[in-house]
Amino acid sequence: MYIISWNINGLKSRFDELKQLVETCNPDFVCLQKVRCNSGREQFGIDGYRALYTPVDSGRWSGVITYAKIPAYPDSRVSALSLLERIHTPELSNDGHCQVFRCKDFALVNAYVPFNNPKLADAEQCRKTWDTQFRAFIKKLSSETQVVICGDLNVVHTINDTCEKCLEYKRPCFYKWERDNFDLLLKEADLVDAYREICPDEVAPTFYGNFRHTGFGNRIDYFLISRSLLLCLVTSDILTDFGTGQSVPIILDFNPSVSALPPGNRMSNRNFDQKTPIV
Repeated sequence: MYIISWNINGLKSRFDELKQLVETCNPDFVCLQKVRCNSGREQFGIDGYRALYTPVDSGRWSGVITYAKIPAYPDSRVSALSLLERIHTPELSNDGHCQVFRCKDFALVNAYVPFNNPKLADAEQCRKTWDTQFRAFIKKLSSETQVVICGDLNVVHTINDTCEKCLEYKRPCFYKWERDNFDLLLKEADLVDAYREICPDEVAPTFYGNFRHTGFGNRIDYFLISRSLLLCLVTSDILTDFGTGQSVPIILDFNPSVSALPPGNRMSNRNFDQKTPIV
């Protein structure tokens, strides 16, 4: 099961990059955040995939969409699209912040966690409320099935998740309460950070902002998986050399049909050449 997650920061502006990514990696799912495309999404179809979204998945500064591979055979590990169940989460999904799909062996959560924007008076309380509701929802969901959460979670979790080598900043993604809420989510839902299981000490940003040319940034995009899926984990990585945007895609590969498969085989950048970016 190969899943890509990417804060694309504009589906229209990076659709050619998205198509190249899909052609190269042939994923089962592509989960996008900050799509910023509230109308005309039907124009951005990808052969062999179905774009999953509803009007609630739109937002001025956010927006999520999931592309699911159309299975070649009825018994594919990706459930037939007619059997993919959308779990509705109205308290979490407003303005395009969350999609949840019940698949054959697990639930897939595509999330763009609300950004604690200091320019908005209610942003901090909105984020705290969202964190609490999200944690309660995931805790319940994890009691029913295995869970894969992916997306831009807008938190720098550990010192190895920032090139700045400091966590004590009074700015969004660095607040202690954001990290504490993240820790509670991991603990109460029995989740692990898949990338840290593969690369416990590596410093590799997923978000560069306007400083991509320097390689200087922070990791705020994650795959969080049920601890039970560690036995099935093949790889989790960051496609650091792909594309031209402020953020880069992340990948997860696991085999839910295998009871015990040792982590390894990092394959992140084998197909991408930084010298030939898409323009």
